[in-house]
Amino acid sequence: MKLLALILLTLAGLPASATPLPTGQESVAPTVFGGPDDGRGTPYHVNKADNICGLDEPRQLTNPASVNYSALLDATPEMKKIVKDKIDPTSSEGITLTAKARSRVLSACESVRQSGGYCSVWKSIRRRDKKAISDVTDSVKRLL
Repeated sequence: MKLLALILLTLAGLPASATPLPTGQESVAPTVFGGPDDGRGTPYHVNKADNICGLDEPRQLTNPASVNYSALLDATPEMKKIVKDKIDPTSSEGITLTAKARSRVLSACESVRQSGGYCSVWKSIRRRDKKAISDVTDSVKRLL
């Protein structure tokens, strides 16, 4: 019976240490498997929402780069126009200009990613071992 339970646990993807409760007993705490992927088991700690372009799965990353996204947005002609002309960012024109600025930054990041041999570009990413991640903000700014 124990062998059958061990085989079933293995097939279900559970560790062998997760033995079933003796009959007649129920677990009080719920068991949770999975959850959001924060890059555990990989050298990187990431939030997928911070991915600008390239790979976004932490287990696939080999040579990521980071940028100062707000500085890049501020360097675009569209955002400079919003500031210069005092356009309300929540107005229809402000929203349109902001969308164009984001698109311009995305295109420039993609160009730098491809030419520099990076697997992805992130707003924020760090290594678990505290080693530095390449910052390509200046390279991207030159393309804006």
